Amino acid sequence: MKNDERKIWRLRKSIVYGGMDGIVTTFAVVAGAVGGNLGITPIVILGFSNLLADGFSMAVGDYLSSTTEKSVVKGKAVKNAGATFLSFIFFGLIPLLSYLLINVFSIFRVHTFMMACILVSLALTLLGFVKALITKKSKLKEIFRTVLIGLIAALFAYYVGNFLGQIAGTR
Repeated sequence: MKNDERKIWRLRKSIVYGGMDGIVTTFAVVAGAVGGNLGITPIVILGFSNLLADGFSMAVGDYLSSTTEKSVVKGKAVKNAGATFLSFIFFGLIPLLSYLLINVFSIFRVHTFMMACILVSLALTLLGFVKALITKKSKLKEIFRTVLIGLIAALFAYYVGNFLGQIAGTR
């Protein structure tokens, strides 16, 4: 692989990695809060706290891991970190959209978490498709794997939140 191809591959990897982690971790926070019956305000607060703090953490991690490779110059490491951060924020906003649109569209008010699940599933499908294009692997397999992993993480977080909510008396 040529040097330019490696740079492009790393940037794409950062976009997919940031997007995947952004959507999965933010949706896990939302699902856990819903499982714990915490209400809309805590979901938005926890969701945005996670979005910004974890997005920054992911970008720093990408930068530090990129700079461990001898062939990566600091400018490219910064570009990769920026791609990770922006992708994390963009995709990480998707699980929060239904909570932000709750007063705009009645369907979001009535079926908030279900709409979040639908939006997240669509975004995970898009990420799986992009991943397949980058890796030149089966689109169907990559989409299936990406959606499955994302939804399993959310399901796990939901039931942990539900369990902890029962212990705390919020359920």
